[in-house]
Amino acid sequence: MKNKIIAMLLMIGLVNLKAQDHSVKTIELNLSKDALKIGAPVAKEIGNNTIVGLGEGTHGTKEFNEIRAAISKKLITKDHFSIVCFEAPYGDVYYLNKAVNSNADIKAAMKQYLISIWQTKEIEDFLLWIREYNRNNKNQILLSGVDFNFVLNSVNILENEFKNKHTLKALTDSLLPKASYQDEMWKKQNDKSFRIDMPSLIKSGTQAYGLVQNIEETVKKENISLSTGAKLALENIKLGFTVMYEASKQNYEISRDQMMAGMVTKTHQLYDNKKVIVIAHNGHVSFKFPFSEDMGMGGYLKKQFGEKYFALATLTSTGTYSATLDNIDTNDNKYKAYQFPNPLEASWQNYFSKFKNENFYLNLRENNGTLKQNLSLAFWGYFYLDPIKYEKNIYTEKISNLNDYFDGIIFIRKTNASEHLN
Repeated sequence: MKNKIIAMLLMIGLVNLKAQDHSVKTIELNLSKDALKIGAPVAKEIGNNTIVGLGEGTHGTKEFNEIRAAISKKLITKDHFSIVCFEAPYGDVYYLNKAVNSNADIKAAMKQYLISIWQTKEIEDFLLWIREYNRNNKNQILLSGVDFNFVLNSVNILENEFKNKHTLKALTDSLLPKASYQDEMWKKQNDKSFRIDMPSLIKSGTQAYGLVQNIEETVKKENISLSTGAKLALENIKLGFTVMYEASKQNYEISRDQMMAGMVTKTHQLYDNKKVIVIAHNGHVSFKFPFSEDMGMGGYLKKQFGEKYFALATLTSTGTYSATLDNIDTNDNKYKAYQFPNPLEASWQNYFSKFKNENFYLNLRENNGTLKQNLSLAFWGYFYLDPIKYEKNIYTEKISNLNDYFDGIIFIRKTNASEHLN
């Protein structure tokens, strides 16, 4: 009798799982098709938005990069998106954009101007496509960055802008060594024997913040017209030194995601409200930051743009991904491939792996309330974490409603590590 009851319970569980699968409306993604055809059905559903956040479940997955490039191409060619923002320093991507729109070697430019998470064959192919597109179309695609972990190249933009303006050039000349020092301190943290001098860094950053304020006041006082690139560079530099300035006042509650959302919004506004694609980690495009109650970049963008912001996550359950052993993302991290461990039983990754379609797109706005589960969600960053030792750093607390985080999900059951240029 006991065995019969167990068998009945198992049958009920299987029937429920199958019913959930059928009750959730998904679009199958055939990865054997041409890349543009893979991205087309997703782009068709999200193309009427103003800002689209294309997330990634890891910073090192080949298919996540390829499918986001395919979606981006369709959004550009069919829905008039004109700006592609990377989770990368603004000043660096500014110079990458110049290289893409020239005859410069793309690989060399990527190694110089992109942090290593984006130095992949998939992104190289996407940049080459943008180069060709810009050569043949009036609607030019602009590459931009929303982060501020490196600020030196943003200062270089101002240095060039102010070369014939004595007062502003003097202020920028004073800013250059402080930007160089802060960038150097960021990079050196990958040296395990290095110990950062925080009081010195905070003091330098606070002085730099004051210089930025002086530049802003001088520009306003002398009624100087700045190029759009310089306006964004000035904003980005200020954000880059804000952390140190606030630390000098013992305020450590600065939100990186709020500041990145500010860069997206300002880029959109300064470039005549053109439509923007943001390529970043799931944790940033999401409405909530996964391991706290703070808002993600997507939450701030949702607040600003409402239903015209769309957050799309990408997830997987098996295969390989690339990661670095470094703690800090720079432009010279070394990456290698790692095997995904089996997903936790009570995780969304495991739940989606049971669906009939191996690879699919799920519109959470249309399926709001359909997914009746209470499961954890895995977030893999750019550096390697032992999945057993750091399980709590990888999986969130239980999430009952994915709509609180994203508007849509692309699930690819088995993925491969990105092809890094180095």
